[in-house]
Amino acid sequence: MQKLTITEARNKFMKLSDKTADNQIIAVTRRNKEIMALMSWELYEGLLETMEILADPELMGNIKKGIEEIKFGKTYTIEESRNRLGL
Repeated sequence: MQKLTITEARNKFMKLSDKTADNQIIAVTRRNKEIMALMSWELYEGLLETMEILADPELMGNIKKGIEEIKFGKTYTIEESRNRLGL
C-alpha cells in the first residue's frame, strides 16, 4: 500500500485516480498517522457489497450450508440445476 502525506496527496490529487484505477489503495497520512484511504469507486462498491453480505445472517447461513453440501458431494450438474429450476 502506497502512503502519501496529506500535502503530497493534495499536490498530486488530479493524478491519484490513475493510481487507484487498478484497485490500489493509497493511505493518506498526517503526522505519520493514517487518516484516510483513497481507492477506486469500483473497489469501494465491492467492499460495501461484501459488508452487506457478511451482515446478512440468512445469506451467510445459505453460503455456509452450500459449502457444507459441496464438502459432502451434494452437487448438481448444470442440466440438473436447470431442471430443478424449471428452465
